[in-house]
Amino acid sequence: MKPWNNWIHVTGSTFGMWLRGDSRGWRSRKHREHVEGDYTNPPPRGMYTEMHERSKSLMTRPGVRLTWNARVQACRVMVEALRFHHAEVVDFCVGEIHYHGLVRFYPIDTETWRIIRLEERAQERAPTHLMGIAKKEAARALSREGLADPGGVFARGCGRRFIANKRHFNHVGMKYIPDHVKQGAAVYSLLFGT
Repeated sequence: MKPWNNWIHVTGSTFGMWLRGDSRGWRSRKHREHVEGDYTNPPPRGMYTEMHERSKSLMTRPGVRLTWNARVQACRVMVEALRFHHAEVVDFCVGEIHYHGLVRFYPIDTETWRIIRLEERAQERAPTHLMGIAKKEAARALSREGLADPGGVFARGCGRRFIANKRHFNHVGMKYIPDHVKQGAAVYSLLFGT
């Protein structure tokens, strides 16, 4: 399946906030293991408790929770980093322990591709690569300003859901991401203003 007009809904969490064995549900890397439940239908209570405790014990530092100022700064820097590399960002939000974005990583017009090559921006357009750049820039900005400890703020990788059609695009861009304001997220939106 190809994303509609190359739009992708990206998601991710802060470091240490969604571990193997989490009671909200979890996925193994590249789905190598079958895991019961997900965040909408959590696994039976206690099913993965030992695994979750082991995951927590292996952490070398505490998980990261972002303050309001850190959320605002991380959202701003991540959007700027993506736009610098000519990824088109419609909506983006950063909450206390996770983020969401509605982003077009692969331009659909030849002029943007020409500009990307001319300005020597990232030729690798994979969402995981460009989100990695955005997360790195945000983490550096947060530690420079004393809003987070050095050593990384976000978990590795990112979730990617292809936008299926215009209705799906409108739901994610005009409802799902902006609704994160109610949960205390900092939101950037071209559809509703920043």
